[in-house]
Amino acid sequence: MPTAFQARAREAFEEVRSAAELTVAKYDIESERERPLTEADAELIGRYLGTAAVDEVADHLLDSERVHLSWHTADQNIYGEFALNDLRTCVWGQYLPYTDERLAPAEQLVMDEVKVLEEAPGSGRLAAMRVPMDMTPCHEIWLYDMNHKRFDLLDLDYSSYVDILLITKGIPGWQYLYTDTRLADDEFKFLARQLQISLDALEELFPGHDYSDLRARLEARL
Repeated sequence: MPTAFQARAREAFEEVRSAAELTVAKYDIESERERPLTEADAELIGRYLGTAAVDEVADHLLDSERVHLSWHTADQNIYGEFALNDLRTCVWGQYLPYTDERLAPAEQLVMDEVKVLEEAPGSGRLAAMRVPMDMTPCHEIWLYDMNHKRFDLLDLDYSSYVDILLITKGIPGWQYLYTDTRLADDEFKFLARQLQISLDALEELFPGHDYSDLRARLEARL
């Protein structure tokens, strides 16, 4: 039987698919099957996140290796996309195969220790989990934005990240709301405007979700 999170993930997909105002460009669930948390999985998660984290994340695992959803309105002014790896797919996977030399040296060192958790392919942005090579338990989620030459630690852990991803439906740049980035700066004005109109649309399309915290976070960064 699906967990509460797995059920909510399916509901998030169906909410988009059933919205007459939206066009679904991509709907893909890879290797869907029952995926119980194995002893090997628990050992690996405990090693990277700490033993206490195993119980904390157990109800936030997918029943597939990866889910990918892409959607837009008819005029394509509002859109969203996310390709989310299951936590186990993430931690068993490879480290990010490159480092951005435009980043500060300290940020480059962290970038050497991250694995991709979620991305919108082709956007230049991805969220990654830090998996220290010395096996020190870590709960850090980082946002890498190639376009803005940014690598920011998010005020989110794994479970909270995927919870918010489901209600934002992958609107571009929502992760910045969990950084201390000033979105009123010129380089972010377009992204800030996109976030404003996207939140307006989400509130209208999906009134069953509460977007007040996201709205407050956006206003605080303008």
